[in-house]
Amino acid sequence: MVKYIYKVVVLMVLFCGALFFFGSRLQNDSYETGKVIEAGNETFPYLTIKSQGVEMNRLYGYSGVLDANIVRESITPLGQDKSINVLLGGADTKIVKMEYEVVDKDTLEVYEKKEINAISKEKGKVDITFDYGFKTSTEYVLSITATTESGRKIHYFTRLKYYMDNSYLQEKLNFAMQFHKDTFTKSKAEELSRYLEPDGTASNDSLAEVNIKSDSDLVTWGKISPKKLSEPVPVIKEYNMETACFQLNYYVEGATATGKETYRVNEFYRVRYASGSSYLLNYERTMETVFDAALTSVQKNQLKIGITNDITMDLMNNETTKQLFFAREGNLYCYDMDKKKNSITKLYSSYSEKASYEYRENAVPQMRLLKTDSDGNLYFAVAGYVPRGQYEGKVAIVLYKYVAQEKQIQELVYLPIDTTEQQLNKDFNNYGYVSGKNVYYFAVANTVYAYNMESHRLIKLAENVTNSSFQIIQGISKKEASKVIEYDCFTWSDNLEKGYGDELTVFNLETEEKTILKPETEGCYIRLLGVINDKVIYGYVNKSDIVSKSVDEEIAPCYKIVIADEKGNAVKTYEQKNVYVQEVSVQGNVMTLSRLKKIGKKTYKKISDDSILNQTESQASAYQMVSRVTSAAQTEWYIAFPASFTIDQVPSYEVADEQILTSARAVHLDEIRVPQYYVYALGKITEAYEKPVPAIQKADEQMGVVISRTHHVVWERSGSFLMNSIAGIEMQKAQGQISGFAACVSMVLKANHVSVDATALSKKKSAIYPMLAQYMEEPVNLTGATLDQVLYFVSNNKYVIAVTDDSTAVVISGYDTKNITVYNPVSGKVETYKRTQAEKLFKDNGNSFFSYLN
Repeated sequence: MVKYIYKVVVLMVLFCGALFFFGSRLQNDSYETGKVIEAGNETFPYLTIKSQGVEMNRLYGYSGVLDANIVRESITPLGQDKSINVLLGGADTKIVKMEYEVVDKDTLEVYEKKEINAISKEKGKVDITFDYGFKTSTEYVLSITATTESGRKIHYFTRLKYYMDNSYLQEKLNFAMQFHKDTFTKSKAEELSRYLEPDGTASNDSLAEVNIKSDSDLVTWGKISPKKLSEPVPVIKEYNMETACFQLNYYVEGATATGKETYRVNEFYRVRYASGSSYLLNYERTMETVFDAALTSVQKNQLKIGITNDITMDLMNNETTKQLFFAREGNLYCYDMDKKKNSITKLYSSYSEKASYEYRENAVPQMRLLKTDSDGNLYFAVAGYVPRGQYEGKVAIVLYKYVAQEKQIQELVYLPIDTTEQQLNKDFNNYGYVSGKNVYYFAVANTVYAYNMESHRLIKLAENVTNSSFQIIQGISKKEASKVIEYDCFTWSDNLEKGYGDELTVFNLETEEKTILKPETEGCYIRLLGVINDKVIYGYVNKSDIVSKSVDEEIAPCYKIVIADEKGNAVKTYEQKNVYVQEVSVQGNVMTLSRLKKIGKKTYKKISDDSILNQTESQASAYQMVSRVTSAAQTEWYIAFPASFTIDQVPSYEVADEQILTSARAVHLDEIRVPQYYVYALGKITEAYEKPVPAIQKADEQMGVVISRTHHVVWERSGSFLMNSIAGIEMQKAQGQISGFAACVSMVLKANHVSVDATALSKKKSAIYPMLAQYMEEPVNLTGATLDQVLYFVSNNKYVIAVTDDSTAVVISGYDTKNITVYNPVSGKVETYKRTQAEKLFKDNGNSFFSYLN
C-alpha cells in the first residue's frame, strides 16, 4: 500500500491509562439502523450584501447555531446612511422570514434585533437600515437568521464597520477590480508592472501561485489566455480608513498544450488609498486545475493533474485490485488499472454535479485517504463545510467507507464541530490511521481520538497537547513470514509539560502493544526529541544539568542522543564530551543538532550545529507526482506510474451513483480548550500556532491579524496608534520581600481590578507568566517579540511587563514615536526611556514581554 500524507503536525498528548481501552467517552448519539439517501443538491440560498452601491461579501449559510464572534469571513463597511441590501441568490428554497442581530464581537451583547416577515422572492432582496449608534471604525457582528418555508433556520454572518466620514470604499475597490480586469489583457503587462515588486525571489515558472513579486507576464496569465466562467463578487477581508483587503473567487477556462482546462482561482489584494491615489501593498493569486480524465497523457503513462499547489497530493494504490485512489479538490477518484477496464470513476463529490460556480467558490473540504484492503474497499475522511445533503450547512468530520463490491459509500460516523471551515482546516491535523482492528485514529486541535468502528464508540486518548511530548512514527515496515506488515506508532513522554521524564512510551497502533523506554541512569531523564523516517529520536538529560530561568525559559540539554526503532533498539548514538544537544530538527534523511557547550556549573554557550545522516531511508513510492514545464502553462503536475505499467488509451470516465448509506450516528466532540493562535492573512487562515509570538511574527510578515481560539484579536499589523498612554495604574515598589517581578505583576493585576498582595506573590517565587495565569483568563507570553510588536497591546490599553534583568522588570504604560513610559518598581518612579534605549535594554534581556487579552 502506498500512501502520501501531508507533513505531520507534532502534538503533545496526555494518555490516561491504556491507550485504546480507557479514556473519557464523549457524548454519543447512536441509532441502530441507517438508510440509503441521495447526496442531493445544494438547497441553502447564498446572500450577497450591497452597501454604498457596491455588491460584496457572498455569505453561505450555516445550519448550526454558532457563537456570532466565531465567523470571520468578511467585513461590510457601512456608509453614513447605515443601510444595506441583502440579495438572495442560488437555490430556489423560499425564505419566509429573516431576523438580524447586531452583536458586540467581544462580549456577544446584542445591540439591535429586528425581524422582517415580508420576504418577496420576486424582489429578491431585503433592505435593512440600522438604528444602532455605531462607534466609528469599530467592528460589530451582523448575524442573519433566515427561516425557510419548511421551518428550517439558516444562519449567515458578516462583520460591520461604520464610518461617519468617507472611507473611500469605492476608490479602493475600483483600483483592485481594474487591476483584476487588466490581468486578462496581455498588452497591460507593462502598465501593471508599475505596481509589482519583483526582487528575484519568485521562481516565475508556475502559475499555481503568483504574487506581487512575480513577473508581469505571469500576472497576466502567461500564455493560457483565460476566459472567465464566473464573475467574482469581492469579499472584503479587512477594512479601515487607509487600507482594505479584497478577495476574488472565480473560475476560468484556459488553453494549454493538452487542450482547454478549467481552473478554480482565488485572488487577494491589499490596497491603500491616500491623498487621492491608490497603492497596491500586496497581491496574490492561486489557481487549481479541475481534474479532467480526458487529459491523460498516454504517451508518458501519466494522469494529468495540471496546475496545482497541492504537490503532495493524497495517493493510495491497491496492488491486489489494481486500483489507484486519489483525492482532488473535494472529490474522490478511483482509477481501475485493469487493462480490460481502464476507467476512472468519481466515487464521491463534495458538491453536486449541478452545483453552480457560485457555490463551488465557497470552500473545498479536506479529504484524507486512510486505508484500502484486499477487497478494494477504501476508508476515507472528509472535513470542512458540508455544502449539501442531510448535513448541509454543518462544519464536520465524516468518516466514510467505499465498499467496492456494492459500489456504495457508507457513512461510518459523523462528527459535527461548532467552528468555521477555515478553523477546522487548521485544527484537523494532517494525520489519520485505520488499524486492522477497525479503529480510526485522528487528531483535532491537539486532541487525539480513537473511533472503534465495530463498537461505534469514540474515545478521547489525549487532550490539551502542546509541542514537545508526542510524536508519530509513520511507515514502519516489517516482514513476517512471506508477508510485509506496515504500521504506525505513537510515542510520548510521561511528563507532558516538560517533554522529558522517567519514561517514553511507544504504542503500536496495529497490535496495541506498548514499549517503555527508560533513562540509562537514576540521575537522568529521558527526553523525546523527534522522529526521523521510521525511527524515534530521544536523548538523556542529567538532572543536574537542567537550568531554569525566571522568565519562563528552561534549558534541558541532552548529553547523549539515541536513534532507535519502535522496540527501543538503538541504531545510532551521538555523544561528545562537554557538548550538549538542546534541540533536534529533521529534514528528509538528515538530522540537525542544535548544540551547547557548558561553561561553569549552570551556564551554556551555543556552539556550531552538527548533523547526522540516517542510513535508513523511506521507500519511495512507485506512484509519484512529477512535473513538466511547457511554454503554454508553465509548471504542470502529473501522476506517474511504475515502469511496468502502461496506459494504452485514455481511460473512460464516469460518475458513481450519488447515494450514501448513512449511519444515523452523530458523535459530538468536546469543546476545545487548548490555546491556539490563528494567523488571518491573504484572505484566509494561513497558519496556526500553539504560542502567540510565532503567530505575531508570521502575521507581521504577511500583513495580517492574529486571533486566539477564544476569538479575541491578539495582534494586528495595522492596529497600533502612533501614541497612547494608559491611566489607572498604581505604583508598587520592589522592596523588602517584594521582588521586582511580583511588583510588576501586582501592578497589572490591580489595574485590572484583581486585588492581590505583592508580598504573597513574591513568596511563591513563580515566574511572571504563572503569576499572571493564576489570576487572569488569557495572559500571553510575548517573549521573542519585538518592542514595536508588543506596543500593539499598549495601543489597545493593555499593560506590558518587560524584563530588564534576571530579577526585575518594568510595566510599559505608554509610548509615542520617540519614547516609552514605564513604571519602574526598583526606583518607585514613572520613567521615560528613549525607544532606541529601551529596544537595546529589552533585547539584551531576551525580549521577555508579558501581557493579556482580557
